[in-house]
Amino acid sequence: MSSMVTYAMATAIVNTLTSISLGLYIIARNPKPLTNRTFGMFTLCVGAYSLSYVIWLLAKEEQQGLFWIRMVMMGCIPIPTLFLHFVACLLDKAPEKTRAIVVAYSFTAATLLANTTSLVIQNVQQKLAFPFWGNPGPLFHIYTVQFTICAFLAHYWMHRELKTATGNQREQIKYVFVGTLPAFLGGSTNFFLWYDIPIPPVGNIAISFYVAMVAYAILRNQLMDIRIVIKKSLVYSVLVTLLTVGYFGLVYAVERSFQSSMGYSSRWLSLSAFALMALVFQPLKIGIQRLVDWIIFRVPQEELVKRMERLEEQALQAEKFKAVSTLAAGMAHEIKNPLTALLTFTEFIPERHKDPEFIKKLHEIFSSETRRIQGIVQELLEFSKPKPPHPRPVEIGRLIESTLDLLAGDLIKRGIKYSVSCGHDGVQAQADPDQMRQVFMNLIQNAADAMPEGGSLEFHTRIVEGCLEIRVTDTGHGIPKHLLAKIFDPFVTTKPAGTGLGLAVVYSILQQHHGTIRAENRPDGGAVFTLRLPVAEP
Repeated sequence: MSSMVTYAMATAIVNTLTSISLGLYIIARNPKPLTNRTFGMFTLCVGAYSLSYVIWLLAKEEQQGLFWIRMVMMGCIPIPTLFLHFVACLLDKAPEKTRAIVVAYSFTAATLLANTTSLVIQNVQQKLAFPFWGNPGPLFHIYTVQFTICAFLAHYWMHRELKTATGNQREQIKYVFVGTLPAFLGGSTNFFLWYDIPIPPVGNIAISFYVAMVAYAILRNQLMDIRIVIKKSLVYSVLVTLLTVGYFGLVYAVERSFQSSMGYSSRWLSLSAFALMALVFQPLKIGIQRLVDWIIFRVPQEELVKRMERLEEQALQAEKFKAVSTLAAGMAHEIKNPLTALLTFTEFIPERHKDPEFIKKLHEIFSSETRRIQGIVQELLEFSKPKPPHPRPVEIGRLIESTLDLLAGDLIKRGIKYSVSCGHDGVQAQADPDQMRQVFMNLIQNAADAMPEGGSLEFHTRIVEGCLEIRVTDTGHGIPKHLLAKIFDPFVTTKPAGTGLGLAVVYSILQQHHGTIRAENRPDGGAVFTLRLPVAEP
């Protein structure tokens, strides 16, 4: 096997392992959003293409070579279309790009159906060091054009969006752009030999570059609404695994060398040598763990985990108390009205206690108003109890309106107009109403604080990618660009007297509900928070 073929096989193996691992992880981690599903399928197709590439390079006969290069194309054909669809979803522009996406899928379907015929691949022959490279059929030329157009369009859309995007969204787009552009350019080097241009597929290794960039974007910027909390150092695990394999491979090679040169074949002596070298390896392994923990986390890993757990617990409790106090203020306003009615009737009791009509009316008022107070107090008590979420079908529009009603007095005093627009056609969310009320209260309070001179607060709901989406828009001063990427982290705040815990708790609640939240600034001023919740089953 030539060095050229060996290189192609090695890069294909790397691409197979990295792409399939990333695709399965993303689909398993958060499979509902269409953005995740399209990217997961795109990555799995890259993995399937690379795996078939390895088997094709191992083919010994012409028929095997033809079969497996067609399997390579089965994985390769959907890649540009899935990537185009993913980018449209990532940029939240899929409805605008429907025509381009439908046309791309139509060409993809037609090419896949014809892939087992000579319309795509006519036959195979030796080209350079590759014994069974394909000769293109007429549909292969169309696929080459489609590959080029889809890759260009997707990166053009991202480049154009980078000019206006800000904060976390800009960072996410940037890493996808930087990772996938070299991958497509590197992958395109496979086209040269199809058209008898004597340039081997030297760029295949660049295909795995997008995996590294996307993985980094997930860790750093919660790409595709995936947030990872590292409880054990992934870097440490990888390093120790590589060190272990390399170390014992070296031990085995040295031991075999001694056997050959010295002629001994004692199993006990071999086992003793392995045991002795394992004792030397253990301190080295511990040292690597401590070094990596210090470089990445600046503290020992165990202490970091304990700190994070304590901070999360404190943040949740503090925000719970804050939300309860705000809710109590709203409840006090609600209780005031029934108490006024009760006090008014009580003043007339000495004068009219013998009036049957008055006593009847008094009884009705006391019964209804005390039940009303009891309901308000019970709602406050239930809300204040610390408890895990208990999702159930919830009419999210009514929940938003009832939360706004509690805070209406404060919003009116600040000169803030608010509105709720529901476009989800009565579809209910699967959520815990108490915890979602806490989410909306935090978002409303943040929006109000961002509009000290008054403004507008709007809630709009709709169904997107099988989820119920809530967009909360204000006309305030927005979020500083340097804070957008970490606005949901604990103790990050734009308020001089703020704790920086409110949005961290909001994020935590959405995660527990298997939902997502994203923050961005509006081009004309203000901020937009986009929440997505799972839809309740009918």
